[in-house]
Amino acid sequence: MTINITVPTSWQELDQKQLRYAFFLLSSGQYEPDQIKALCLIRWGKLTDAQLEVLKPEQVAAFLPVMDFLVTIPATPVRLEKIQGHEAKYNAQMHGLEFQNWLVIENQYQGYLHTKRNDCLNTIASILYGAQMILRPDEAYSIFLWVAAVKQLFASRFGNFFVSAPANPQDTGESIHQKLIKSMNTQIRALTKGDITKEKEILAMDVWRALTELDAQAEEYNELKKMQQSHGK
Repeated sequence: MTINITVPTSWQELDQKQLRYAFFLLSSGQYEPDQIKALCLIRWGKLTDAQLEVLKPEQVAAFLPVMDFLVTIPATPVRLEKIQGHEAKYNAQMHGLEFQNWLVIENQYQGYLHTKRNDCLNTIASILYGAQMILRPDEAYSIFLWVAAVKQLFASRFGNFFVSAPANPQDTGESIHQKLIKSMNTQIRALTKGDITKEKEILAMDVWRALTELDAQAEEYNELKKMQQSHGK
């Protein structure tokens, strides 16, 4: 028996129903990565019981690498169009998101990474979907993956600004919250150039526009630093 299997090979190819199924499996805590890949392969490949009886375990295993994307952060962000009846306010790349809301999202995302408290993701969802919600595990996972993918996208698009900071041997012992507040204030000062009257306008700016400006400033700073170092030799 010849069995042809056609399945999605990237996050971007998944429709909303498939996204929800993937988020359900990934958030359940009941399955190993290969089990998740196999379950998605069977469902999305529409394999029947008769076909599964014919297929040998090693044949199924040979298909699993096609589903490796399920255990990675999406190269291009994906998101659920609706959660609990509320539509997403922004597209997957978060165009149109106000800079001040991005700062809140970044703060809550880092809070989640350090505490694993879902109320951080609930707060992010309230911004992205415009409603207060208590997320189910699959919904919470979708929020986490959406923000992770957008952060990865921003890091690739704005490489001058999102440069990895070297370890500080003189760490001040500040909490993650204190460090985030300091980082946010630094970003706002950079954009306002010290003019406090511009703060409201800056905070309302599209996050993409704000990060474009911050990236340009970081590039200028790096170029100036290189010139100073070359002249100092």
